[in-house]
Amino acid sequence: MNEHNHNLPGPSFEIVAAEVTRRKIARSPQKTRLVTSAATSAGRISQHALRPLISAVLAWLWCSATGMTELNAQTFPPPVGSGIVTTLQADQDVYTNQPAEFWCPPCTTNIPPCMLPCYLINEEKTAVARFTFTVQNQYNMPRAFQFASGQQFDIELIDQTGRVVAAWSDDKFFTQSLTSFALGPGDSAMFTADMSLQDRDGQQLYGPYQVRAFLTTSGPRPRVEASGQIAVTLAP
Repeated sequence: MNEHNHNLPGPSFEIVAAEVTRRKIARSPQKTRLVTSAATSAGRISQHALRPLISAVLAWLWCSATGMTELNAQTFPPPVGSGIVTTLQADQDVYTNQPAEFWCPPCTTNIPPCMLPCYLINEEKTAVARFTFTVQNQYNMPRAFQFASGQQFDIELIDQTGRVVAAWSDDKFFTQSLTSFALGPGDSAMFTADMSLQDRDGQQLYGPYQVRAFLTTSGPRPRVEASGQIAVTLAP
């Protein structure tokens, strides 16, 4: 007769749990190595993928730097007025004005009051100065100048207080139409003007004066000008 003894001792729960834990621990290093290897491979792949992008960025920066170098080297036309050289010359440094001279006969009596006339013996002679204003293009590209009328230049006489006492254009009339001229590389334009050395009221000039010549160009552009000095004396 077979008998089943249900009271026989079997393996306890604590022993089984300890065995399972030991096996998990034994497998953990293998999983750790797999994860570490995968991460390293991913890092290598990311580096390979970033290299073309980094190269492209560096190439763009190099091109930008080269472009700025060319910009600073002025490979394009410079601002208007750059490379323009001007000179102003007068035919003399010192001029002499001759005032009018009168002779008045002496009075011999005051009863009645002396009413004898005076006589002009020497007429007034006002000196005339000749100025030459030259504009030269020393840049390697052409230069164009535009004007709002037929007047393309002017010359002013300025006294010691800074007041313009006379200008070449004071008694001139100009066509009211647009005009222009251009200067090629190395070309120059010359303007000559004769000016009577008297002020706008017709009085003869006397003393030192600054002479200023300039192009009367239209638009907000730098003035092309030159200046010099003259002196005017009066004959005794």
